[in-house]
Amino acid sequence: MVEAALVFPLLLLLTMGAIQYGWLFLKAQQITNATRQSARLAIRPDSTNAEVLAVVDSLMASGGMSGSGYAVDFTPPDIEGLTAGQALEVKITVPSASVVLINAGFLPVPANLTAVVTMTKEGP
Repeated sequence: MVEAALVFPLLLLLTMGAIQYGWLFLKAQQITNATRQSARLAIRPDSTNAEVLAVVDSLMASGGMSGSGYAVDFTPPDIEGLTAGQALEVKITVPSASVVLINAGFLPVPANLTAVVTMTKEGP
């Protein structure tokens, strides 16, 4: 009993940490996929900022992060103004406090989950 009382809290902490970090890795992968898909849409010659933002909203909602307070940044900010061959960077940042599964102060987590994708604009 004494050994179980000493080991059980550590085992519980280890289990909760594995679940928490697994969840954060899942959300980070979903953010990366949303960033990559939105960048692939943004590099098309006929794409607009509104179309790309609508796709990001849809992908974040399907990942359960629609109300997470995420931010989308384009570099340069105007997709329509790009010409073929120019680089376009899409960045999505999500505060990790809004996607954590267990809000425990004893587990270190990053402040933000961020994904950045850079692609070259397509066109004639």
